[in-house]
Parts: sequence; structure tokens; C-alpha cells
Amino acid sequence: MESQKMHLRHVTLHCFRKGNSAKDTTGEIFTVYGSGTTTIRTVRNWFGKFRAGNFELKDEDRSGRPATTDTDIIKTVLTENPRYSVLEIVDATNIPETTVHKHLIKIGYANRYEVWVPHLLRETGLMNRVSTCDLLLQRHERDPFLKPVAEKRPELHVALAVRQKLLQFDWDVLPYPPYSPDLAPSDYYLFLSLKNSLCGKSFKSISEIKTHLDEYFTSKLKRFWKEGIMRLPERWKKVVEQNGSYIT
Repeated sequence: MESQKMHLRHVTLHCFRKGNSAKDTTGEIFTVYGSGTTTIRTVRNWFGKFRAGNFELKDEDRSGRPATTDTDIIKTVLTENPRYSVLEIVDATNIPETTVHKHLIKIGYANRYEVWVPHLLRETGLMNRVSTCDLLLQRHERDPFLKPVAEKRPELHVALAVRQKLLQFDWDVLPYPPYSPDLAPSDYYLFLSLKNSLCGKSFKSISEIKTHLDEYFTSKLKRFWKEGIMRLPERWKKVVEQNGSYIT
């Protein structure tokens, strides 16, 4: 019995490394070994441990401290995708919703513009936000007619095709402090508008979703995009005045 459990865990790890979902992995195990040999909850628990970097397949000593805690698992999931909703965190980790809420509060995470960020930024994070915004404000005062900007550093985040397009349009690429959805027009402006457009709607297929998105982006006039960008100087100023705190 113990050897079968270990073998199933090896299979689960193999499927995880292939990029399979917990649901597909459970189905694959059922197909080969029969139903009842494991449960999707068990597979999800192992996936959560693997995501947190714990690849130990033996049972942990229950008298000691677990090698991977729920907090570790939640942090790992949010590192992979900080846009997960609470329900998506529950689905990815198989941790109860009330427990997820408790751990999010415990580790100090807060949702800002649909992005999970450290609620209490460390001093270095706060100073980074202040110094970056101060630099951008000084530049804006020298040249108040800034051309449209991109939000990320090209050497780290902008694909070659995008960088070539930026050069073609002669657009500026401005520095961007980490953990700052309140300073990213895509977060505080575009995605909030897009979310509002989805309220009350249901879709029966991927093609319907694509059609809605195409219609949404096509309907937006130039002034819509310009307005989101032109709010930046005011937001930079607020961050400096608030010593780096998030804009609420």
C-alpha cells in the first residue's frame, strides 16, 4: 500500500512537470490505476506543494512543523499570478476560502486594482516608488508635453517587436516601480474599464469572449487611451506626497 502511494506521487510529480492540471492528472491516474486510488483534493494538495518548491514525496513527520505551509503555497501562487481572485486561489491550492482570507491578512497582502500586492511595503519599496515618481515629475515639469509612454523597462519587459514599434513612433519608455498597479494605466484605468464592460454578461464559448473583447477595444476612441496616460503626473505627485503609500 505504501509503495503504491509513493508511485502515485511520482506520477503526480511527473504530470505536474509536464504542465498538466490537477484535474487532468487525477483523470490520468484513474484511467491507469482505477477510480478510488486517489482524489482530486489529494492531487491538488501535492500540486500546491510542488508550486511552493517542495518536491519531497515522503509523508511529513506529523509531530514536527510542516515543510510547506498554506502561507508558502499562497505566496507561490500569487507570485505566479498576482491577478488571481480569492476563488481562483482556492481552486489552485485547495485551501478553504476562509483560510485563504486569513492567510492573506496574516502575510499583509492587499488587493489594489485587481492585483495582489504587499500591503505594507518595506522602506526600500516605498523609497523606490517615491524616487521614481519624483524623477518622472521633474522630467514632466521640463517637458509637459510628453508623448504617450510605455509602462515597463524595455530591457526587461518589452518584446523586440514592441521595442521596434516604440522606436518607430519615437515614444518614451519610462521607469516603473515594482508592486505599483496604482501607477500603471493598464491596471488603474484600462482593466477596470474592461471589468465594468463584463459585468452582467455571460459567454457560452471562447469565440464569444474574443468577439466581446474585439468590440470593446474597437469602440474606444483615441481620447480614452490618452486620458488614462495623462492621469500619470497627478498620480506621481500623490505618491510623493504620501511618502510612497498606495493611492486608494
